[in-house]
Amino acid sequence: MHEIKEKLIEEVDKGISGIIEQGIKDENIDILSKLIDIHKDVKNEEYWEKKGEAIEMRYRDYNEYGNRGYGRNNYDRRGRDSRGRYRGEDIMEEMMERYDEYNEASEEMNRGNYGAESGMVKSVEGIMKNIYEIVCELSEADSPEVMRVIKKYSKKIEEME
Repeated sequence: MHEIKEKLIEEVDKGISGIIEQGIKDENIDILSKLIDIHKDVKNEEYWEKKGEAIEMRYRDYNEYGNRGYGRNNYDRRGRDSRGRYRGEDIMEEMMERYDEYNEASEEMNRGNYGAESGMVKSVEGIMKNIYEIVCELSEADSPEVMRVIKKYSKKIEEME
């Protein structure tokens, strides 16, 4: 697929250069605009692929609780790890980063870059995974009232359309 994208960019660049050499005129402005859009979309798709790979590399060493090398049993009785952070802080931090990425992709979509949709979807997937992890943490509380609130909002999410 990478070779196809390279070939496409090469051909698009040739087309853009050809129009510029001829001079931009009413007859070729539409074609130029389409070529620029294709170029922009391919480059944006490459950007989001690289960004996704970087995110995966950054978080691949995190365990199921969102902590780098710190498991559930590595917390003291107050729920803090050896760095003084509470369980869930890393998850919240990761979720905020993913929300920022979602907003970046959303802005790109609003500018007409439809290749950014895959970045939006990937960010939402990560955010929802983080929400699930946080809900799992909260549900460990031995409180019927906490469970009632969790179930209330889980039901609201389920009913969304």
